[in-house]
Amino acid sequence: MGPICGSHSCAAAPSADKLSPMIGAQAEVAAAVTAAPWWLRGLPKAELPCTTRPEWAEFAESAVSSVTSQPRVPSGELPGTTGFAAVLAPFAELAAARLATVVPEDAADLRAVRADFVTQLAATLGRQAARTLVLELNVARVTGRLAGDTPSARFRSFLALIGGQDGLAALLQEYPVLARLLAQTCRFAAEAAAELLDRFAADRAAVVAGLLAGADPGRLVAVERTAGDGHRRGRSVAVLRFADGTRVVYKPRPLDAHGHVNDLVGWFNARPGAPRLRPLALLVRDGYGWAEFVTPHPCTTERELERFYLRQGGWLALLHALDTTDLHFENLIACGAEPVLVDVETVFHPCAPARPDEDPAARALESSVYRTGLLPHLFLGEETAADISGLGGDAGRRSPVESVHWADGGTDGMRLVRRAARLGGAANRPRLAGADADPAAHTEALLAGFRAGYRAIEAGRSELTGPQGLLSRFAEDEVRVVARATHAYARLLDESTHPDVLRDAAERDDLLGVLGTDALDPAGWPGLLDQEIAELWDGDVPLFTTRPGSADFWSGAGHRTPGVLDRPGLDRVTEKIRGMGPADLAAQEWIVRAAMASRSTAPAHAPTAPAHAPAPTRSAAPAPAVPAAPAATPGRLLAAARRIGDRLLADAHRSGTRTNWLGLELLADRYWRLGPAGADLGSGCPGVALFLAQLAERTGEERYATTARRALRPLPGLLEQLAEHPEELGLVGSGGFAGLGGIAYALTHVAVALDDAEIRSWVAPAVRLAAAAAAAEEASGVLDGTAGGLAALLAVHAATGSAEAWTGARTCAALLAERPLPAVPGFGSGAAGVGWALRRYAAAGGGAGYEQAGLSALRSAAEAASARQDGSWCGGLPGIALAAADGPAPAEGPVPVHRSGPAHGSGPGAGAPDGPSSDHSLCHGELGVLELLARTAEPAGPDRRAGALLADLERYGPRCGTPGGVTAPGLLTGLAGIGHGLLRLAAPALTASALLLQPPVTSRPSPPAP
Repeated sequence: MGPICGSHSCAAAPSADKLSPMIGAQAEVAAAVTAAPWWLRGLPKAELPCTTRPEWAEFAESAVSSVTSQPRVPSGELPGTTGFAAVLAPFAELAAARLATVVPEDAADLRAVRADFVTQLAATLGRQAARTLVLELNVARVTGRLAGDTPSARFRSFLALIGGQDGLAALLQEYPVLARLLAQTCRFAAEAAAELLDRFAADRAAVVAGLLAGADPGRLVAVERTAGDGHRRGRSVAVLRFADGTRVVYKPRPLDAHGHVNDLVGWFNARPGAPRLRPLALLVRDGYGWAEFVTPHPCTTERELERFYLRQGGWLALLHALDTTDLHFENLIACGAEPVLVDVETVFHPCAPARPDEDPAARALESSVYRTGLLPHLFLGEETAADISGLGGDAGRRSPVESVHWADGGTDGMRLVRRAARLGGAANRPRLAGADADPAAHTEALLAGFRAGYRAIEAGRSELTGPQGLLSRFAEDEVRVVARATHAYARLLDESTHPDVLRDAAERDDLLGVLGTDALDPAGWPGLLDQEIAELWDGDVPLFTTRPGSADFWSGAGHRTPGVLDRPGLDRVTEKIRGMGPADLAAQEWIVRAAMASRSTAPAHAPTAPAHAPAPTRSAAPAPAVPAAPAATPGRLLAAARRIGDRLLADAHRSGTRTNWLGLELLADRYWRLGPAGADLGSGCPGVALFLAQLAERTGEERYATTARRALRPLPGLLEQLAEHPEELGLVGSGGFAGLGGIAYALTHVAVALDDAEIRSWVAPAVRLAAAAAAAEEASGVLDGTAGGLAALLAVHAATGSAEAWTGARTCAALLAERPLPAVPGFGSGAAGVGWALRRYAAAGGGAGYEQAGLSALRSAAEAASARQDGSWCGGLPGIALAAADGPAPAEGPVPVHRSGPAHGSGPGAGAPDGPSSDHSLCHGELGVLELLARTAEPAGPDRRAGALLADLERYGPRCGTPGGVTAPGLLTGLAGIGHGLLRLAAPALTASALLLQPPVTSRPSPPAP
């Protein structure tokens, strides 16, 4: 055959910029022949030394030998990598020729099956080789080796050059690792396909009887690979299609665990009050199995939609009890009122190994109902996010992660681009009248089903957990362990087809070794790296399994790693079910409700509606008068704040020296995410610590102080990491509520309130980083930008006399004065916040020029907001009114903050909503209103509203500024802010306003500016 059978030097390969074209260069290749075989550079270190030609090399040589002297260049357009698939079709055809099977012709149309096999396999090969072939295409183009008058003609010229025997031989000799990838993909595909067909031949009668109700579907006409990952040398789930259109699903792995889940479903359905669930019909075989092909269909009534979510709640309870995970949108099919789970391979899934000083809230979430993957879960990218969960999966939307695509395919200008793809189509959400149901609209039905299912399991746990209980049947079943995020493996497999790592296996080894670092995904299990890399070399997404009755792991290749787990999954699930009860149910219900609320698309900072009066009764008699709310005395207000503090302590998660909370965090002002509280003042643990420290100072209760200290424990480590990576400071920012300014502010308040020298020592590093972040950031607002950094640093300076804080504030003020005002007018991210911060700097000694600049910004913001009629706190008139009121009255008159319309005037407090709010939060709820009214209205008005608020809190409990009012811990929209606002109402002279980033009132007088 061609020169690939010869030898080639194993010296270092030339770099890409010096690469000479190998197309048609047989004479040049022959001149480079040395004693080393060409395939030696295709062997990773684990396979060396080697003196025998490997099977993949023999296959590659045979494939090249089969190429005719006239390459087949397809006609018509060649989008994407279809042209490369045509070039590599001889490899796929050789694999098909070696696909031996015992399926008789009367059971399968083998000609059609083989044709589909070649088409699908050639497309895979084209994608694997695309990066290398595009590089060679560009080299051939710039060296003038392509013929043709058009880009597409020159592309076909390239295919003719590279697709001949000499061209392919030279290509694979230059890139022996590519030869290995192509050959082993073909060999593994042929082996897997033959195995499938032989199993079908053996099981056809049982499949027809058990899954097709005995109706003969005719001959097998196609085997369609699904979008699932390949494991165990390319084996993946496939759909078999028959002559009459009927389909069945083939799964090349044991289905014993799914069969035992079906047994549990039968038991569950017999429990009183439990929702009735539909199991997946299976045919379980030794090491593999067959499943029904589930066809989605819509609901016909709203009642069916409610039943769907009621049953989904039952599934949620059952799968949570079994420690199941990874139930994303591709694993659920909506069949009218029936949710059908088509894959439950991850039952008894262990939690990831504990890490030193691990976040206890993160651990609690990982052990909760949230880990099933059924509840809404945001997959975040740099610019967008998508829900990939079983319940809320946004199939068809743009993926938030960019992937490789090919621009100008089929031309000599073909090049790699990265852009967001579309998430694969799915049928996980029920449909009614042609539209997907909104899961959040059916939260109550889901919760009702979850409660019923949870209580059914709790009541029947003795039948599950005893020595002969139903759970014991799972002991020896193979169940999957998701050792690392699948997208991390997929990304590494894709990047490892770069031509720079296909010339020598040592280069690809180094790239795959990145898996052992934090560069790609730090969440891997220890002790598995060598097995992961070995399976990646096979082109597989690495697979690991365990047995519920064992603590060992098995790799996809069958390698056993003993004692990976601290205890078997069966013991863990047994303990979990025995511990089920009312307290745990309440905790899991909160997580369900919070996860469903995270799908909210309502504006995050919209003004809240006034609280509605009770509906009138049906009686003709007049309703009794509602008594006036009792006065909001300092004692009652402090008692209410203590109740908030006690609730925060009860909701806290603790381990080691750390304490944290679960909450809802607002991202990019668009997305709500359920997760552990972060390090920002607005929604994270610093804001909660600030309130608890203030409460401890007022009450003398050490438990509040201890929790505040523990909540801040991770901050020194975070500050050290940022100091080591200053390039990240611009992303973190100096903002007052979502940046380093807020961290410095919270540390200062807590240190003063608790008189804590250790926490006081953390302030200086935070101040330095906040000043550095201001110089690197782009945002100017109070929430996440330089205005917030300025106000926070001024507060630190006032409390501590820090010269560094004043210098940082001066830097922030100068930056704000140089930048154009934000396009939006509001306080949170707009011009009003900039003006407010500049006025505060002027009042601290920054100079009259900053006072004028601040007033100009406030007036501009007030005019723009009035025109917009925006009633939100962060973006509209209420926040602007508060910014204008927080400072000395300008000599030329007040900033004109008003709302147009017959019900609104322009006097004091005109920016405040009318009537008590249905939201109690500090940011844009009732306590934010009271902060404004306390500065702009007669005392009687705020006093009446404070009394109504207190009565509401005592009767109904706190309502947070989150979607659906879900309880959250944070300062701006959660419990900490409500508690802080109550302390402000009880004694405003003793509690500085966090909303306005005021310095602690117990600090010494502000020193003069340096």
